[in-house]
Amino acid sequence: KDVFVEKPVAVSVEEGKAMLAAARKYQRVVQVALWQRSNLHFQQAAQIVRQGLLGKVTFVRTWNYSNAFPNGIGNPPDSEPPAGLDWDMWLGPAPKVPFNPNRFGVGDRWSTFRHFWDYSNGMLGDWAVHLIDIVQWALDTPGPQVITAAGQKRAVKDNGDTPDTLQTTFEYPGFVCTYENRQANGNSMFGKGYGIEFHGTEATMFLNRSGFEVFPETRRVRETVGTGDVNEKEVARAASMRMDEVDDGLYNHAGNMLECVKSRKRPACDIEDGLHSSATCLLGVVALRSKERIEFDPVKLELKEASGAARKLFGRDYRSPWKLSV
Repeated sequence: KDVFVEKPVAVSVEEGKAMLAAARKYQRVVQVALWQRSNLHFQQAAQIVRQGLLGKVTFVRTWNYSNAFPNGIGNPPDSEPPAGLDWDMWLGPAPKVPFNPNRFGVGDRWSTFRHFWDYSNGMLGDWAVHLIDIVQWALDTPGPQVITAAGQKRAVKDNGDTPDTLQTTFEYPGFVCTYENRQANGNSMFGKGYGIEFHGTEATMFLNRSGFEVFPETRRVRETVGTGDVNEKEVARAASMRMDEVDDGLYNHAGNMLECVKSRKRPACDIEDGLHSSATCLLGVVALRSKERIEFDPVKLELKEASGAARKLFGRDYRSPWKLSV
């Protein structure tokens, strides 16, 4: 079958690599739901970055801030699964545990299963992957070479596993990117609960699903920077391209999938693109849980320097009789 798959593409990088191998082996169209690529204003913002109108981008900040203190997703007790739900099948390869509404977390609830390591990757896999995908797409890079992370659960008291305070750093050739998540304090930059900031030598761009805006540096713009010729008029033109009316990228993305089912072309976010963006965030989880500095080959999607703990998290233990194969 051709597949439209949610992000992140898998719980572990090893699983994602198996998905890519299967897609190529069976010549299937696999579209990853990183649909911001199909929004016109994200496309225009990425073009501004690629044209060098921000100058040389050396630092990128991404974030999600909110305040769910003190109860977070809550602490519902374990119970019998609802009628009609095969809980054992729902758990799949994950460890067998009693039914809990938060571990299930679907239906008329927001997807609270995302707060449990057995099934998901917390905010890194839920939200950061959307933001990091745009960063890597705009700056044309397959991924970072070094990943570090620090996070703790200090304020929110619920039955989830994931931290309420998180700082992750991704080191790319030429720039550094951070992802920050706070769930006990919502005070944010630009008054926005989430977003991306591209910091270049000539200007900064703020970007999220509501639009983008460019803020030139206050010093006089140099005529030439490392990324090419940039002058005041070009930077001013970028600043004037503020975009706050957006189209529906999700519908565009689904439409692109249907077109590719007919044409057999690669979709806007092919499984390979989605895997590279997902792997960056999944490795943030590996760094967080292993408490290690992760060195990574983003082209080969392989760990370079890592302990047994990190390598174990690069894959995933499967409960019998489940197994991973292509």
